[in-house]
Amino acid sequence: MQNIKLIIGANYGDEGKGLAADYFGARAAGKFNTINVLTNGGPQRGHTVELADGRRHVFKHFGAASFRGAASYFDEQFMVNPMEFMREYSALSAVHEAPEAYINPRCRFSTPWDMLTNQLFSEKNGLHNSCGFGIWETVLRYRKGYGISLGAFAKMSREDRILYLRGLRDGYFAERIRGLNAADCFFRDELLCHFEQDCESMLLLCPLREYDYLRHYQTVLFENAQGLLLDGNSLEGQEFTTPSTTGSARVTESVERIFRGADVEICYVTRSYLTRHGDGPMEDEITERQLASVFPGIRPDATNTQNRFQGNLRYGMMDVNLLAERIRKDFDRGSRGTANRYRSSVMITHLNEYAGIDTGSLAQRFETLYLSDGKTGGDTHILKRTGAQHAVRTAISAGI
Repeated sequence: MQNIKLIIGANYGDEGKGLAADYFGARAAGKFNTINVLTNGGPQRGHTVELADGRRHVFKHFGAASFRGAASYFDEQFMVNPMEFMREYSALSAVHEAPEAYINPRCRFSTPWDMLTNQLFSEKNGLHNSCGFGIWETVLRYRKGYGISLGAFAKMSREDRILYLRGLRDGYFAERIRGLNAADCFFRDELLCHFEQDCESMLLLCPLREYDYLRHYQTVLFENAQGLLLDGNSLEGQEFTTPSTTGSARVTESVERIFRGADVEICYVTRSYLTRHGDGPMEDEITERQLASVFPGIRPDATNTQNRFQGNLRYGMMDVNLLAERIRKDFDRGSRGTANRYRSSVMITHLNEYAGIDTGSLAQRFETLYLSDGKTGGDTHILKRTGAQHAVRTAISAGI
């Protein structure tokens, strides 16, 4: 029986999903018997993992359990960016052997023109609601019929790929940016040829594989990006959400198709306080002036630094009742019809920065809490409910 876990952000993202994937990857039985499925979004995800030996990496195109020997698999809902893939492959190889990676042939892929167009519109509109990776632009282009699957692109000759990309650039994108002040590089063939070479290199490193390939692995970690409050299906604050399903329902459809009858844990990850990157509504936000007095233990965030597309990281108080209700609703949607084979858990990170969250209340509602009071997976402990009203905190030795 496979060990199946879904890792879901419970709020606005930036919550510790990288730490969660690394933690579960370390506990998996047998190196090279784990695969990390990237289920949504694209390289705008930034899932940070730090090890006790000082190594650190922000995972974008690879699963965050990579340091633990896990392979990576790009779900068809994940948007591959060949340029960013090759950049990360080089960066990860410098600190750790880059893992095996496999691509679903139906994956969409982003181009440098999606990225540049995204950045042009962000600067024109003066909004901080993007990472600059062209995710919304990629989705929009495919919705309008100007996109093919990576599997179809892989079957083309080099000459046909270049013709296809040039047609996109000089047709769809030229019209899309009409009236905007594009940089000279936008229409240069050097950029086009460099991108086609990155596509070829990525396809050589990442074989195309259908979903059935996941059955080869004992532990399968489905690693979602962003968080429940950024779900693209939400009717509130649409312009500040992400164009994907950030909850569990779509992922559990895949799980049921591949691993029918398996027991599944859905782990919802949250900091002990709220964060949000960029513009948009936010629950119980506190001002920058209040930050030091409300959260005196917060340290500078090395991953979520200020940039011209996202702006600053914002902070807020955590309402555990709203958190628990949000998780319950998503779990009910995701586990519907699964005959109680699914169980929910919560991982609370950054407790070393703020320990004021009501873990006792959450312990009454969830059978398992994972409590992390440091930067590494080795700083994570389990709070298990062993009776109706009784909880015992047990440190877990994960071989980390």
